[in-house]
Amino acid sequence: MEDLMRAARRPYRREKQPRRVILLRLLCVFAGCSLAVLLLRSPSLGAFLESQEEPLVPSQVLDVPFIDQRDKYPTGCESVTAVMALRWAGVDISVEEFIDDYLPQGEAPHYDEMGNYVGADPWEKFLGSPYSEQGWGCYAPVIVQAVEQVLEDRGITRLETRLLQDVELSTLLEEYVEKEIPVMVWATIDMETPVDSTEFFLEDTGELFTWIYPLHCLLLTGADEEHYFFNDPLVGKNTAYGKDQVEIAYRGVGMQAVAVVPVKE
Repeated sequence: MEDLMRAARRPYRREKQPRRVILLRLLCVFAGCSLAVLLLRSPSLGAFLESQEEPLVPSQVLDVPFIDQRDKYPTGCESVTAVMALRWAGVDISVEEFIDDYLPQGEAPHYDEMGNYVGADPWEKFLGSPYSEQGWGCYAPVIVQAVEQVLEDRGITRLETRLLQDVELSTLLEEYVEKEIPVMVWATIDMETPVDSTEFFLEDTGELFTWIYPLHCLLLTGADEEHYFFNDPLVGKNTAYGKDQVEIAYRGVGMQAVAVVPVKE
């Protein structure tokens, strides 16, 4: 019994660990902390983490149904964007109908029999085919012409098409998007900085033309303090791009935009 009582009163003692084990653990903690500090100071890691942060889509961004161009229309961003805008306005039309029946199309740049690199005028026609990887694209007046023909053929008089050139993005937001009218905007893929690329001669005039790369068309649906939001037919619905990026891309391709709006009575 006494032995049991002594055992009960015996103070608890933690077993001592070997000195080298303690030193090894301290070394591991120090190394881990040092690595964490270095990673947090790394510009590349900071940029990566920033890129992974998806900005929240504000509630005022328009909920325009999205159409993906990647499977069927690899170079058809203008047509896909136009159909998204038309459907939002209540016009029942498919992308195939728009391309096949309404989109003016011409020759993509190619070498003629004289060895000159020639092509159609992108201010007047889509260069090549939107169904092909070898298609090029077109500028805003081509889409205006196509959309106006859609409205005329369907007898739709409650809508009209507006060509918006040299209009600031802030104005497009205020006068259209905030009134629930999405706007077709010409910019670049991933909002890359636009650059002058291929030169070719226009078939009708012989004028030398410089193509701007990488041309893209998207549907502006809203904004917050730091981003513009687009239905980007190459990426997804309400994709966010930094405002500075968008401004550079938009200005670099000539500040072109198109809206389908209700006719004022």
